[in-house]
Amino acid sequence: MDSLIKLAELSYSYILKNYYNKKALYTVLCAYGVFKTIYLAFVDPLRKVPGPWYARFSKIPVRYAQFSGETQRYFQSLHDKYGPIVRAGPRTLSCSSSKEFKQVMSTYRYKKSTIYEGFANVHPNIFSTRDETLNKTRRRQVGPAVSQKGLNVIESLVSSVCIDSAGTKLEQLTQEGSGSAEINYFNFFQNITTDVVGELGFGIKIGAVQNEGHPISGWINATVKNSMRFNSFPLLKKFQRIMPGLSNNETNLKNLCMGQIKQRQELIKNNSLDPNTYDVLQIYVTATNPSTNKPLTNDELLTEIVAVSVVGIHTTSITMTWMMAYLMAYPEVYRKLVQEIRTTFPDRSKKISISEAKEKLPYLVATIHEVLRVVGSHGNNLFRDIPKEGLEIHGFNVPYKSEIGMFLPGANLDSSVWEDPKTFNPDRFLGADGDKLKKEVLAFSTGVRMCPGKDFSMMQLYLVFANIFKDFDFSLPADSKFVPNSKNSHPIPNDITYITRLPANPQADCIVVITKSS
Repeated sequence: MDSLIKLAELSYSYILKNYYNKKALYTVLCAYGVFKTIYLAFVDPLRKVPGPWYARFSKIPVRYAQFSGETQRYFQSLHDKYGPIVRAGPRTLSCSSSKEFKQVMSTYRYKKSTIYEGFANVHPNIFSTRDETLNKTRRRQVGPAVSQKGLNVIESLVSSVCIDSAGTKLEQLTQEGSGSAEINYFNFFQNITTDVVGELGFGIKIGAVQNEGHPISGWINATVKNSMRFNSFPLLKKFQRIMPGLSNNETNLKNLCMGQIKQRQELIKNNSLDPNTYDVLQIYVTATNPSTNKPLTNDELLTEIVAVSVVGIHTTSITMTWMMAYLMAYPEVYRKLVQEIRTTFPDRSKKISISEAKEKLPYLVATIHEVLRVVGSHGNNLFRDIPKEGLEIHGFNVPYKSEIGMFLPGANLDSSVWEDPKTFNPDRFLGADGDKLKKEVLAFSTGVRMCPGKDFSMMQLYLVFANIFKDFDFSLPADSKFVPNSKNSHPIPNDITYITRLPANPQADCIVVITKSS
């Protein structure tokens, strides 16, 4: 045994003496670099996938686009140049084909990639989890709240916010402004969804519409931005852990949600909760984990309520924002939509229900679907890991340990599905193929990880726009840079993508004038 130890020591000394020097180190590094270059250029199984030359060697351009909010533009430019399948990194592909999007998203075989981990600095939840079992469990638990039956139960509550509170606020503003007022529609719509989620998420009246804002909106906007920025470069995640100040917004959001959880638990403990209480928090508080047959822990409750708050407030309000932006840029569409609503519902004192909007306002339905198609709230790539059996897509074999991004904005512009795909044209949904085309809109994703809150979001879109356009006129300020002109017939605010796709400068660019309709 001693002789073996001495032999090992001699070998170690020999290696240190002869090879552990700068020259040897440089030689090894150069050899590795040459080998890696030759492999990536001539042997790599992804070498024939079209894309920029640098994508074979580095994913840094993708990470920089994610960090800077240029994700949508970056990937769209790649697909415009190279086609529906493109290489974006040494082991990263992006696909903009609608058909392949549905194929990959139809199964749990392709797990969400690691970029989803740590969203909002909470544990995995219904939206961020990479685990099939957890996702299925949470979908079963929250399913009753977002089913059509559940939505029928809560429609009156949603209506009270989307119609009554919003209408009252606009009425107040126009009266105070002697018949007209300027509003920031990005803020206004986010206030609406904040109040809706407050009521249906954890049963409280936030009052964001009436008070013209609430801090939770800012916390959520910052949380979404930070999640993408910190996940784009893994090193930044370590800074976030050792510098708590970088996560103040996430902390504030978690504290608010945990406060509501504990308050609800106390009400239940004291038998003080209204037996008719029906919200997402109550569904989760009374749910059990199938594996343990025990209630969800506070950490599990927190991560789900944070997720509901972020997704429920942020994404729906962004869709509303783009709806208004496009209608202001396309005045002929706006006029046609307003005429349909006011002709169909001439009684201004009557509220338009969701069923009436869907059944009697086909142009409203078409316009909402076209906005979701052209500029939905999600502007990112939905990255999925390739399993051991690999993936065959567009004639290429993608090997294990690679990842593929299913580029949602690109899939909604697939020319094999959409005629003149980059043109904003709600009329495309009114023809003989209208109903079929509506099913091709992928704004809420599709398949096994489709957004469970799709119908809930659509309910708000129908209620808000049917009723505010019935009662109020909207126009751009005379000095707005988004007034259609000879140089730009359809000016739209610049966008930025941090997971979601929102106006880059909403406080300056999202201003409209409102007046009471005559």
